[in-house]
Amino acid sequence: MALSRCPTCGSPQGLKHNYPHFHAQVPSDSRSILCGAPTCVRLGYLWLTDEEEEQYLAGQRAFPLSNRGLEVHVI
Repeated sequence: MALSRCPTCGSPQGLKHNYPHFHAQVPSDSRSILCGAPTCVRLGYLWLTDEEEEQYLAGQRAFPLSNRGLEVHVI
């Protein structure tokens, strides 16, 4: 699952996964994803695991976002 963090907060450190790859969200009028850090309110980038990055490079552009039940599209 992708995670959202702004450039200031940087790459999220999960308990089970690392998220070294970041991508911008596809611009959308319907919603903007904010940084998922507890005290941050900036616009977030989407961070992917190595496995998700391989899927991205193979053409997949939609990923589930954390436990929010959302699917996000990345550029």
